[in-house]
Amino acid sequence: MMNWFRRFMYGRYGSDQLSAFLFVLYVFLVLFQLAFRNSVPGVILMAVSYVVVFLYFFRFLSRNIYKRQRENQKFLNIWNPFKNYFKFIKLCIQERNGVKKLFRCPKCHQTIRVPKGKGKIAITCPKCHFEFVKKT
Repeated sequence: MMNWFRRFMYGRYGSDQLSAFLFVLYVFLVLFQLAFRNSVPGVILMAVSYVVVFLYFFRFLSRNIYKRQRENQKFLNIWNPFKNYFKFIKLCIQERNGVKKLFRCPKCHQTIRVPKGKGKIAITCPKCHFEFVKKT
């Protein structure tokens, strides 16, 4: 029963992080478009959502795997700093009432936990061994 689908998908790229982002973007555009149903912004949002879903399926069904991997890598080079920043903010919020304080190494951006309430201390990054001074 599923043999035809396996044969159809053989040699095609499939899904990756950029495809997942495009799909989520499409869903948000469609939901946002519902607020502007019969107006000019609604028509524009609908057209943009069609372009996004076309790109999603184009990438998903593409046989040029090398180009799709390069596109995904470029996307990840842009997306990962945002993702890591918000991950750091989330950790800071979780540690807000704890006994540790979080810092990022200025050189390699490694997250470092140090004890709170010690005043100014010299912090050495365990990853790159860069030393910097911060107030805890």
